[in-house]
Amino acid sequence: MDKNKVILIAGVVVAFAIGLLIGTRWNSSTATNDVQGAIATRSVQTNEINPFTNVASIPSVVDPSTVRFEKLKMVELASKTKTTTDPEKCKDRQFRDGDVTCQTVTVLERVKAVEAQYSYNGPVLASGETVPGRDQFSVYFRPEELAAAGPVDKLKREQAESLFEVSTSRPMVEQKVIDQAHSHFCEGSYVDGTWKRKDANCQDQVQYLTQTVASPNLLIQVSIRRPAIAQK
Repeated sequence: MDKNKVILIAGVVVAFAIGLLIGTRWNSSTATNDVQGAIATRSVQTNEINPFTNVASIPSVVDPSTVRFEKLKMVELASKTKTTTDPEKCKDRQFRDGDVTCQTVTVLERVKAVEAQYSYNGPVLASGETVPGRDQFSVYFRPEELAAAGPVDKLKREQAESLFEVSTSRPMVEQKVIDQAHSHFCEGSYVDGTWKRKDANCQDQVQYLTQTVASPNLLIQVSIRRPAIAQK
């Protein structure tokens, strides 16, 4: 093979390699843009909400006998919302505010409701002391459910309280706990606030089991009695 043929073949090989490199970079860039485009898709979801609930949850360490009726008032609650997920708008917020949800919620429809507001003493601590102050919870009813009582804003407190009956329960729930009998934990100790294993090669072997235990919360159910008649 003469010198000219060798030079020609070498040139072809070099040109092919350059073309392959450019093609690979082009495909990689296109694929990356496609993936980013797929990730940055804007989505909108509409949700129907039932805002009427006569059950509330409070910590089980609260003394239920301290639950006390406070007042009734007319309110407006969201019944239909629109959730918009926009990753593009989220990019700036993520670095500025730490917001990584990328979601905004807009209320589309509202309904009128009667809010029954209750309060209770703060939780009882292990020492037997009670946290000072009173916390609150609310339940919500359709206005027509209390129509016979007349305008709720004109009811006296005793009349409004007599419209409802309060019951308390503590349900049982399933809880995942560590199975101490079948788990193995590596020996070690804390050094400058950090747990250090005695044997660096040791690995914890943790097994779990499901137990039925009392819920950490009390359920407060507020039911409507026969409505009282408002005084004229």
